[in-house]
Amino acid sequence: MSEPERDVRLRKIARLRERGHNPWPDRYERSHLLAEAAALPAGTAGLRLAGRLVAIRAFGKLTFAHLQDATGRLQIALDRGRLAPEAFDLFHEVCDRGDFVGVAGELFHTQKGELTLRVAELAFLGKALQPLPEKWHGLQDPELRQRRRYLDLLASEETRERFRKRSRLVRVLREFLDAHGFEEVETPVLQTVPSGASARPFVTRHNALDREVYLRIAPETWLKRLVVGGYDRVYEFARSFRNEGMDPSHLQDFTILEYYCAFWNWEDNLRFTEKLVRHVVQEVCGGLQLAWRGRTLDFSGEWPRLELGALVREKTGIDLDAHPDAASLRAAIARRGIRLERAEALGRGALADALYKATVRDGLVQPCFLTALPADTLPLARRNDARPHLADAFQLLVNGWEVVKAYSELVDPVAQRDRFLEQERLRTGGDDEAMFLDEDYLLAMEHGLPPVSGWGMGVERMAALVTGADSLREVVFFPLLRPEGKAGEGGGEGADDIDDFGLSRERAEALFREHVTSDYLTKHCYASAAVLEAVAERFGKNRDAFWCLALLHDLDFDRVKEPDKHCRETVRILRAEGVRHEPSLKAILAHNAEGLGDVERTTWLDFALSCSETITGLVMATALVMPDRKLASVEPASVVKRMKKKDFAKQVSREAVLQCERIGLPLEEFAALALGAMQRIAPRLGL
Repeated sequence: MSEPERDVRLRKIARLRERGHNPWPDRYERSHLLAEAAALPAGTAGLRLAGRLVAIRAFGKLTFAHLQDATGRLQIALDRGRLAPEAFDLFHEVCDRGDFVGVAGELFHTQKGELTLRVAELAFLGKALQPLPEKWHGLQDPELRQRRRYLDLLASEETRERFRKRSRLVRVLREFLDAHGFEEVETPVLQTVPSGASARPFVTRHNALDREVYLRIAPETWLKRLVVGGYDRVYEFARSFRNEGMDPSHLQDFTILEYYCAFWNWEDNLRFTEKLVRHVVQEVCGGLQLAWRGRTLDFSGEWPRLELGALVREKTGIDLDAHPDAASLRAAIARRGIRLERAEALGRGALADALYKATVRDGLVQPCFLTALPADTLPLARRNDARPHLADAFQLLVNGWEVVKAYSELVDPVAQRDRFLEQERLRTGGDDEAMFLDEDYLLAMEHGLPPVSGWGMGVERMAALVTGADSLREVVFFPLLRPEGKAGEGGGEGADDIDDFGLSRERAEALFREHVTSDYLTKHCYASAAVLEAVAERFGKNRDAFWCLALLHDLDFDRVKEPDKHCRETVRILRAEGVRHEPSLKAILAHNAEGLGDVERTTWLDFALSCSETITGLVMATALVMPDRKLASVEPASVVKRMKKKDFAKQVSREAVLQCERIGLPLEEFAALALGAMQRIAPRLGL
């Protein structure tokens, strides 16, 4: 067995010390950054540069290497005839990729024309105990990129540019607000009453005060206290925390930008928002057209204002104004066969909002303002004078995402108390996202608030938009993730099991026949069902439910050809059929994570479906190269062998197949399991 890499490097550190070198000195005087040096002409001497070794190529008495720092890369050349022989030999004895070195010398052009520093002096500046990733051109596993972001940043210029763009976004937002008379402030993160949004808070304990306190869910009520105190225009980049579900479109700790302007109403705010966002896109992206995963988002021109009720009526035929109470609206929704999660527990405004999100929102791709929002979903917003069931509020929608929410603030303390009491009633009744009664804020309001309009933007969501990121985690340096290995643990009792999928095998097959017409898709889905059922049996889970999930996972594929829409229609159909198991619906979306862009595989069930449906293509392709073109002739080793041949069945994602390891199955075992499952239904597959 070879010696572990870390032990090898520890011995090299000992050699450095034996030769009188400190492996980790305290400083090195540089004359230039690498990008600055790269702009100098050949012949420039006296340079002192430093960086990380990212490539080393030895050719006997001449060695080339690349240094990298925060500004770029530069090639260096170590010539045993020009560098002290003991320094040249020691470099090869103790230096590895990932180490830091300082070099002094003169620039020249190699025979191939590459600008290079000829090293005359060498200094050892830092020994790395762990090797850099073998795949130096970028970590391939999204979760590993997020867990080891420092390696992702080292390996990927695209990642570094994405985070630079996020920084530019924040800087441009701040500069625009400052230029328009807003003042930046800071408000408390630890709070005795969580307020400002409808969300479940994180709870912690303040030992000195001997009481529970909450992490901030939003800065809203604190910023409005400052308006009471005389601030006219105020804003904060507020780190906020919401104890909610984990998925690519939501973060538990995130940055929200909120501002408040005295004497504005929501329409003043809307006009300012259009100017601000257009300016930000222009400055950060260099133009008003953004490319986002095959779409062009156009921020030029005047953005339309669309009323929520009109959009719902156009899409569903339901006139919200004709249904003044929850029971009436719920019945109208049911008559049209639209299934909404927890519909029986929602009030009228929440029903209208859920109906809009289920039927309309994903289609709002170009920038637009959504107006006439249900008032009872916004406890801190002013009601419209003419239509009091609606709030004086708007959302900015881009790419189907809510980028901004804003409204005229409720400044009547008596009405605000009534709203808080209603929220308190909901919270004590079991709604853990309803607002708390905030007496201190009410006291501040009673000292007088002028007309105010406020505004909130999720910074990560805007950053994902301008960078083209498909997950909010990709615009956060170190997102909170499940403990390493948890997503791949399949052995726990009931872990990621499906108690009740909501459909029997018979109903699932009938539904399948209604929607799937092509021979290829039929074979793929039955093969996927066989494999996922075998996975369920292997881990002691609900075989019928897993079979139904895999059979129906591509239900819309024959009709929906756009990668960024495939699977959404499947989920809509299944909801309408009564499927309520959210992890299953999410797994269906996640198996097309690359196409949808706003979903990510994170759970055991996600990985199980993804690897199971993907390996079917590899197994079928292997059967087709057998002399008799039959599955019975295929051995598991043949599948594994062809898995490693990148030119074989190119359309099959090797990364997706290897997700079997995330559910606790080595590739060899998974290949045997999948092959056996498909051999049992070979006649149905025509193989």
